[in-house]
Amino acid sequence: MNTLMIAKLINKDWHLFKWYLMGYVLLGLLSIALMSIPSHTFFYIGMVSIITVLIGASAHMALSTTVTEIKESQYSFIMGLPISPFDYAVSKLIGGLGIFLVCWIAIVSLLIGAIYLTPLPNGMAPIAIILCLEILIATTILLAIGVLVGSVPVSILTMVGLNIFFNLFMFMVASMHDIGPNINQPDALFNSTALILIGGEIALILLIITITLSIKSRKVCFL
Repeated sequence: MNTLMIAKLINKDWHLFKWYLMGYVLLGLLSIALMSIPSHTFFYIGMVSIITVLIGASAHMALSTTVTEIKESQYSFIMGLPISPFDYAVSKLIGGLGIFLVCWIAIVSLLIGAIYLTPLPNGMAPIAIILCLEILIATTILLAIGVLVGSVPVSILTMVGLNIFFNLFMFMVASMHDIGPNINQPDALFNSTALILIGGEIALILLIITITLSIKSRKVCFL
């Protein structure tokens, strides 16, 4: 593994997207501020906005660092570097996810802070973390598809499918007996169901990364 070139590729992506990520964080902060206003209308607008910001940042980061790079014929330059397909996959999958995590952690931290420091019910914390982790899973899948397939239509169809699934997942989690009734409670309840969901989501992210890197490690050429 050429760790030096991997680090340089990750650094290149960071410099390309750091200002975009800062913009997404500011939009996330604005969305959280709207959620904190004691009004059902502003809460709904803020909630939809923060989901949109996270999904938008996810799609932008995942597609631009993989599919767009191939579409703009940068792949020929990448193939000329002293790296293997596995090195490239590491830089895009783990590196891209790490860059997105800067934005994700900032927004999620602000959200959790707002839940505990404003009149918002603390019971929202578990489902907020669960839903935000689902978006992180979607980001990992998009990056994996970009690394493995590199196709614009496939990536877009995957993104649409993931967005549809997110809405279904949100309603499914909210309707769970151990989750839904606790959302409006004054105290956050991280019961066994919430912890299993959180642990399962983290495990799924690691599984996707492992499978993707395993597939790429068997390739001897980029094409």
